[in-house]
Amino acid sequence: MNKIVMLVKKNWILILILLLGLFLRTYKSFEYFSYAHDLDLAAWIVRDVVVDKHIRLIGQETSTQGIFIGPLYYYLQIPFYLLFNMQPTGLIVMATLFGIFSIWSFYYIFANVFQKKEIGYIAGFIYAISFSTVMNDRGTVPTTPVFLWTGWFFYALDLIYKGNHRKAFITLGVLIALIWHLNFGLVVLLTLIPFALYFSKKRIIVKDLVPGGLYLFILSLPLIAFEIKHSFIQTKALITSLIQDQGSQLTLIDQSKRVYHISSQIITNIIWYPDQIYYYIVPLLTLIMTVYYFFKKKISKYIFWIIILWSIPTLIFFSLYSKILSEYYLNGIILAWITMITLILYNLLAHKILRIFGYIFLVIFIFINISKMLNFQDNREGYIYRRAIVSDIRKDAEAKGYPCVAVSYITKPGYNLGYRYLFVLENMHVNNPESLSPVYTIVFPLDDTLFPVHKTFGAIGLIYPDYSRYNKEDVQKSCSGENSNLTDPMFGFTK
Repeated sequence: MNKIVMLVKKNWILILILLLGLFLRTYKSFEYFSYAHDLDLAAWIVRDVVVDKHIRLIGQETSTQGIFIGPLYYYLQIPFYLLFNMQPTGLIVMATLFGIFSIWSFYYIFANVFQKKEIGYIAGFIYAISFSTVMNDRGTVPTTPVFLWTGWFFYALDLIYKGNHRKAFITLGVLIALIWHLNFGLVVLLTLIPFALYFSKKRIIVKDLVPGGLYLFILSLPLIAFEIKHSFIQTKALITSLIQDQGSQLTLIDQSKRVYHISSQIITNIIWYPDQIYYYIVPLLTLIMTVYYFFKKKISKYIFWIIILWSIPTLIFFSLYSKILSEYYLNGIILAWITMITLILYNLLAHKILRIFGYIFLVIFIFINISKMLNFQDNREGYIYRRAIVSDIRKDAEAKGYPCVAVSYITKPGYNLGYRYLFVLENMHVNNPESLSPVYTIVFPLDDTLFPVHKTFGAIGLIYPDYSRYNKEDVQKSCSGENSNLTDPMFGFTK
């Protein structure tokens, strides 16, 4: 008991940070549990492994045809599905555990890189409180751990700089192998390794590379096996994606502007959420203050150049890459900006006169981000609403004696996805509308003028069938075939 008390007394700041992070990551977690195609697809993959006993070498296909996410994140989900009776809500627990580990990791990494617990506390606190990192950690998609990956990559670079090459390359071996399972965009950050080696000024011994190489090889075996089995389909697709147009209609200048806009937005959102015209303020002030503290010798030459160079490969690559840009492609740059903000805040708080500005920043930062979380309103079409509407369809069909149903959607392309696993959970036979089975229509968003509905579930509406159109014999006949919900192809799913 005394040991526990001593442990709490010694680490009370870290424990408080972790508890704050836990609260923000679990606040209304069930109500705000997002569920759309990505999670429906993930559940389909988990079901493929658990129910169909299919050992998978790949996860879902990415937006680049022929390239797949690795299977690791889906295998990690399996215990949580099993613990929660195959319900997707088990992923809330998984996401929370990942989030708490990420907060601790930021504390540990920064405390060790800078050899100051105070810097670790600040980094952990920023990561725990920032609304953008909170919402990222509440996600349950393969790209969610990108922030965590970049933190440990920063740690590995520091190990190189400090000459601990054996440990550094073991860490890098694991991290590089994980790229396939998370986000291929992280590859461009590997260009920072030569810079760390340059600043280190220490010669690499071959035997220090061997353990890391073995970790990389062993952890990459699923990728290697899949590529050999399928004639290097992903390698070919990757090369093709780099030399052929990937769908972006923007010119190089416009694509670069979009990269700048999105990057400045996600950097700004570490702290606050202003109008677009103010997105430049946080990046600009952060850079100015970082340069100032560098010239004041408060930031080492190595750290300064690593965090300055960190974003450049990613920004250049996605400016030149002819793909429609999504925000998560650029998430790899966030680590550098959290580092800058952490060091600026540490130096402000360490200064007798300027620390008042550090305290003011902390108060504003806490108020903005916690109030944003507490006042957050989702689009009310997440898991609880989708599950409720699917359950209602089943109950109504049973009441009417329908052995199967058909479901149509009045919505934009893409929003008709994200229901199939939920129908499986309800053990329903669901056909396509042309099957002549009773048609239930899901409407999103609601528009009573154009599409009046019989019942609403959050922002989703349901139109019941015109019961008079269906007789028992025709319905029975339409239900005699295969269950389309189980047999139809699913976008992104490969058996």
